[in-house]
Amino acid sequence: MALHEARTIQLKSGDSIIMRPALVSEAEALLNAFLEILPTSPYILTTPESAAKKTVETQTKWITDANEDPKGALIIAEHQGRIIGITNMVAFKDSKRGHRAGLGMSVHHDYRGQGLGEALLRRLIEVAQSIEGLSFLELNVMSANQPAFKLYKKLGFQQVGYLREAYRQPDGIFTDDISMSLDLRARPS
Repeated sequence: MALHEARTIQLKSGDSIIMRPALVSEAEALLNAFLEILPTSPYILTTPESAAKKTVETQTKWITDANEDPKGALIIAEHQGRIIGITNMVAFKDSKRGHRAGLGMSVHHDYRGQGLGEALLRRLIEVAQSIEGLSFLELNVMSANQPAFKLYKKLGFQQVGYLREAYRQPDGIFTDDISMSLDLRARPS
């Protein structure tokens, strides 16, 4: 994991939020936060049904792997001791793609629109830029998730691909997939 310190930010609402690496001791709290975020997050690939199969042990492994990965990070946002946001990155393990990392992000619905997603993503980009040999951050976003798409564009991600009807929502409606990439070498440190 790229070492990074805790940071305190202030949201538009005035709430003070701490962004920091996740700790193994928080596996249960991280699982509970994820299960709380999911029902109001139709753009996350994990469904509430598949998430229910997650355990404290799987979360412990996720945190441990992120903390031990020199090209990985798992950052949480916490408000008054409660996890309200999560972002992570994982680099590809093979030598041909090891210069690229995929990212994910989730924000509790009560804190959306307050600048938390942007703060988490800016912090993840900063951590990614500090990792030797990491050149690109990549993500996929559902085309219906316009707030996220606009945020990624604002922070410099470029659209690099588009796949029609890539996802089928529980209501049967199809959503397209937008692939995006951020060239970390082109950004000032």
